[in-house]
Amino acid sequence: MADSGTDAGSTDARLLDGGGAPSLPFAAWDRREFPGRFTVLETARRVGHYKWIEMKLFEIMGAWLASVPELEVKYRLGLHCYQHAFHAELWAKRLPELREMNPQRLTAAANEELLGFVEALTRASGEEQTIEKLVGLYRVLLPQIIATYTFHLNNSATVTDAPTVRALELCLRDDIEQWREGEMLLLSLLDSPAALDRAAVCQRELAGHLLAAGGIAGPQSAGMW
Repeated sequence: MADSGTDAGSTDARLLDGGGAPSLPFAAWDRREFPGRFTVLETARRVGHYKWIEMKLFEIMGAWLASVPELEVKYRLGLHCYQHAFHAELWAKRLPELREMNPQRLTAAANEELLGFVEALTRASGEEQTIEKLVGLYRVLLPQIIATYTFHLNNSATVTDAPTVRALELCLRDDIEQWREGEMLLLSLLDSPAALDRAAVCQRELAGHLLAAGGIAGPQSAGMW
């Protein structure tokens, strides 16, 4: 027993002075996750879908600016439109960094059902359809984007996935603020039972399309299907 105690003490001493033991990849206080949940192929597929939906949001919001009579809504849509253009650029820059990937091929809708959702979302093009526009953006699509980005962030390695983690954090910072502002705008317009009915009908229809798609990145976009 005495010999065993001596050996343990010697081992502890070597670990303290750095001799005779292999080095750990990180310091004792730095317990980074490695690897993350997603392979390079899966990350590239998701990033391509993220870029596509962010580009669509930029196009849709930009197209709606002229048809929104409420000045405050017009102002916020313009600001949020710019932010989604920035997000699309972030994902566009990320794709070439993922080896053996074709950015043009990967920049696509997750499936036909998501295309159907976008088509349904863009039907609210009239001046009198601001409620439908805001419901589609801020009660259906944006919460799904936030959930998907959060799921991806929570399942990424802080070392090997650092560029993707950074992009997700930047997008989420904007999206969460947009969600808050969009909901405030919508509540200011829901001033009657009829307006509430319009919002509920629109939300039910669009959420059904997005449910069929499985989310912005296809089935299990946010790990919930």
